[in-house]
Amino acid sequence: MSNPMLVKAWQLNDRIPWELQQAELIAFTQKYGRKALPANTILKLMKLSSRDLLQPGALLLLAEIEAEDGPRLAGFSCVTHYGRGLSLVVVHPLYRGRGLGSRLLSRQISALGRLSCRVPLSSVSGLQMCFRAGLYAGGMVKTPGGPAELILERR
Repeated sequence: MSNPMLVKAWQLNDRIPWELQQAELIAFTQKYGRKALPANTILKLMKLSSRDLLQPGALLLLAEIEAEDGPRLAGFSCVTHYGRGLSLVVVHPLYRGRGLGSRLLSRQISALGRLSCRVPLSSVSGLQMCFRAGLYAGGMVKTPGGPAELILERR
């Protein structure tokens, strides 16, 4: 029997401080997404405040699976400034290859109306995820000392 997956938008919660929620997301990212993400992406997540998530163009989506001992994080997507500030998708290895990342991005596009993200050309799975979500190549950038990145957009 498979457990249902619930994708929900983050909301300010008085019972659980943002700092604890953020620490869980950082730990999840460092464990399951570190190899595929630029270091500055994790730093942006570390600097993210609950106030940042309440701004226009920002949305944190959480994908949870119901386990015997309560909900478990299966993946998440976080966007600020319509993806121009922070654009991040991390999926637990057990749930990769099932379209969860594309589903999270599609929900971001539906909720925000537009989205932009940068994906290293070497990240084939990241590029596939973005194309499946309906993003289109809008350009390419090369940062000094970093990999070439494709700018993917949906307006």
